[in-house]
Amino acid sequence: MTVAPPDPPPPAERPSGFSLALNVVPFCWLAGGLWLTGHVAAAGGPWGWVALGWLYLPLPLLGRIVITLFGRPVGAFGQHSRGYRVWWTLNQLQLPYSRLPILEEALRLVPALYPLWIGLWGGKVSAMAFVSPGCVITDRHLVRVERRAVLGFRTTLAGHMVVRDDAGRWQLTCAAPVVEEAGLTGGDTALAPGATVRREAMLPYGRQLPPFATYPRKEAAG
Repeated sequence: MTVAPPDPPPPAERPSGFSLALNVVPFCWLAGGLWLTGHVAAAGGPWGWVALGWLYLPLPLLGRIVITLFGRPVGAFGQHSRGYRVWWTLNQLQLPYSRLPILEEALRLVPALYPLWIGLWGGKVSAMAFVSPGCVITDRHLVRVERRAVLGFRTTLAGHMVVRDDAGRWQLTCAAPVVEEAGLTGGDTALAPGATVRREAMLPYGRQLPPFATYPRKEAAG
């Protein structure tokens, strides 16, 4: 008996033209900053303050404008949906700080400055929380870290996840990772979209919470 060969897998969905076009956003930000700083310096102006402002203000303010106009992307989206396009735009605006993490670490040296900057994006990190070196926040407009929380060394808070479905199409999930009041994440831990560390709970070293998981799973008995 002849066994029919299995059907070939469906072709993988390609990145859209919109996705490819927005790859220029980080370069435009860098080139614009260099041009503006050089122009101000040539005129004898305060080029240092201009450069500092350009590093930290235009991109989060543009991100807030995008959210105000089109809404905060939360849910499941295909590549050609508006939610995906809004998220991709926000992702490109945040990409320079992911490429150059020293910029974000520098803000963490000044008490309360980093929470203010995250607030510009639309997220929340309490001024009473502690963020250890090497922490990565991928979606600054979604993150929520409450007061007295501690993010351990190299903790990752991921507000999005992208996979391919059985038909080969991109599927994006966006949701806020949350560390509740006095929660603690150990070193090298990770929270996927929608994952939550409960109030006063400690996520052990190296533990990774999958999407929409809660640690611990049940409330402690009162």
